[in-house]
Amino acid sequence: MTISAAVLILSSDTDFVKTLQSLLHNWGITVCSANKYSEIPAAGADVILLDIRQKENGWLTLLPAIRVQMKEARIILINRPDNIPSSIRGMQAGADDEIISPFDTEVLKHKITSAVQSGKKRKPKRSLFKRFEDAMTAITFAQAGEHDTAVDILNERNTSRKE
Repeated sequence: MTISAAVLILSSDTDFVKTLQSLLHNWGITVCSANKYSEIPAAGADVILLDIRQKENGWLTLLPAIRVQMKEARIILINRPDNIPSSIRGMQAGADDEIISPFDTEVLKHKITSAVQSGKKRKPKRSLFKRFEDAMTAITFAQAGEHDTAVDILNERNTSRKE
């Protein structure tokens, strides 16, 4: 089965990258890689495989910049099972999924396929501050007796979250 996708591998482990590239090419995936931030192409990746297995890996600190640069790409972290704090930081910084190394290649294929099928358009998340602001606005209207307006504000917020 071929997967129509463009995958960018970001890793400092050259042997790992070569192995992954070979595997992904066999699946019909277009692959490019970078081992430094300056080597990342401007755009074009549907999925980014971000290797954060190394403790002193700089990729995690660059994740917010990568997310800004490639807004539509889905980011899958590649991590170790004992590196939970990095997983949490990665997800908070904008990663979409994670795979724990060593992993079964079928699991990787499933994750890439799911990422591609979930759509290329990434909707921006509403900040916690904006959600709190909307709730406080609704409360203010409710306290002033404008219950319908308060409900409309909350319904608008819920609709925005579902989109």
